[in-house]
Amino acid sequence: MSTRVILFDVIETLFSLRPLKARLEAEGLPEEAADLFFAQILRDAFALSAAGVFRPFPEIAAGTLRVLLESHWQPVTDDVLRDILAVFGKLPAHSDVRGALEAARTAGVRSVLLTNGSRANTEKLVSNAGLTDLVDDVISIEDFKVWKPKADVYREASRRCGVEPADATLIAAHAWDVHGALQAGLGAVWVKRQDASFHPLMGQPLALADTLPQAVAAAL
Repeated sequence: MSTRVILFDVIETLFSLRPLKARLEAEGLPEEAADLFFAQILRDAFALSAAGVFRPFPEIAAGTLRVLLESHWQPVTDDVLRDILAVFGKLPAHSDVRGALEAARTAGVRSVLLTNGSRANTEKLVSNAGLTDLVDDVISIEDFKVWKPKADVYREASRRCGVEPADATLIAAHAWDVHGALQAGLGAVWVKRQDASFHPLMGQPLALADTLPQAVAAAL
């Protein structure tokens, strides 16, 4: 396989959810609430998508957050929802991201972010982290009206980059994301972030990496 483009997942793969954890704890929710919240966003998004209904990340996150707060007997107001959701625009890059993107650039491989979030929010994260010069493009599932891990998303993203799926490799911290890319004919590498191990029922990636630079090296 000859990688010409690396597609990077965004949330958790490149940008940490740590600020969300702190914000939800400040709201009176338990420490594990942030991981639960993000998992429920994905659950609800995948359920809607599987039923043929598309809603963008901000809408699903707002609805899921309302349910989460009410389930923990916390007051729900528009101000609270807005303040918590605003954290998604302030997520910091993991410490190994710049080095990984620089390695891809040195190797002559383009770095494109493929996100279930919005393009505008992702570009904001990239800019805030000072990574704009290392990211060649941002592709959002809002362009396709269907969520990853639908195989068509990865194929269309590859073609937007001007390559066939076989010439692109996805790097993601989520086993379901890796699996979707593999099903679409891309290469894929899993990087350890939140999960301690790769899900055994998902398609086997090219490599399992402990850090993002290791993932990039495996993808090249």
